Amino acid sequence: MRTDTIVILGGHIQALGLARQAKSSQLKVILVLADGFSVARFSNCVDYVYICKERVTLLDKLRKLAGQNVMLFPTSDDYINFIIENYTELNSLFYVALPAPGVVELFADKRNTYKFAEANNIYHPQSYYPTSIEEVHEIADKLTYPQVIKPAVMYSFHKQFGRKAFLCANSDELIDITNKISQTYPVDGLVIQEFMSGGAKNLYSYGVFAIEGEVKVSIMANRIRQNPMDFGNSTTFAITCDIPEIEKAAKHIIKLTNYTGMGEIEFMYDKGKYKFLEINTRAWKWHTLSEGRNFGFLSEWIAWLNGEPLTVPNDKEIAWVERLTDSAVVVKELFKGKLSLKEVFQSYNNNKIVFGVWNLHDPLPAIMYVLQSPILYFKRH
Repeated sequence: MRTDTIVILGGHIQALGLARQAKSSQLKVILVLADGFSVARFSNCVDYVYICKERVTLLDKLRKLAGQNVMLFPTSDDYINFIIENYTELNSLFYVALPAPGVVELFADKRNTYKFAEANNIYHPQSYYPTSIEEVHEIADKLTYPQVIKPAVMYSFHKQFGRKAFLCANSDELIDITNKISQTYPVDGLVIQEFMSGGAKNLYSYGVFAIEGEVKVSIMANRIRQNPMDFGNSTTFAITCDIPEIEKAAKHIIKLTNYTGMGEIEFMYDKGKYKFLEINTRAWKWHTLSEGRNFGFLSEWIAWLNGEPLTVPNDKEIAWVERLTDSAVVVKELFKGKLSLKEVFQSYNNNKIVFGVWNLHDPLPAIMYVLQSPILYFKRH
């Protein structure tokens, strides 16, 4: 099929990158938001913006925007859930830019993800899946600490608790924190997992666009800074790298699942191994790092849909930064003594930088991001 329009659900920084790539591919860009606080809505690459707060309203609006040559692209787990819940109808109205529903569900639930990894001999953190408080008591004294309590499905947990995970130093903390969580969140929706030390400097991702299990274009990054630094919600600084073990494992996962679409495959280096953490089956925040290597993941997807040749990326060392949040992270880490000025200067000065928001030909999103930052901060905390 040929595609001439993209409907982007959600308006964070990843949506801004998608809009810019879509416009460079001569697509009409429609942005659908839950509210007006968005950096992407101010982009000169966006043709139309619609605000749909209620899901019923959203479904009705999408029916009106549907077309044979229209790509529907979610940018958050919330919107992915919405599409999966309405997949039969939406897939008949749009080209849905997601892997197959079974693949999405496999990686949306970490219990399924880690069981898949175990069945296929893929290194991953040791994990437990309690179904009751009693089971937590049974395993608590058998574990080596520290341990992490995290949700099997992230979106609702983070929305409720404002964090991705809880760190437990001993069995008493594990039981106490689980008891507190269980007052408002089901125990059988939790994962208890070994804590992997080293922080963001040991966090890696393999970004990919694949068709039916075959990688078309990819990029690997060391996500050296994130916000917050311990259990980050978003990357603030990433730099390209080349680690054969990660590439081999990532391609193995892509092939096993017959993966089609964009994906960010995350790994953590721990105890001499690169351990598989998860896959984001949508656009991720730093996906525009690829533009420093002369390609865009969405641009390549559009080219593939339109039967056009794909780009051959270069191999330059590139860094990506979301300057506003990264500056805040740097200041915090400097005060904590966990980061040196030398490390900061090296990260900024030794690489070609791709900016997450700033673009000379599309400057308004960066200006509005600064102006809206206090509101965005309080909306997320």
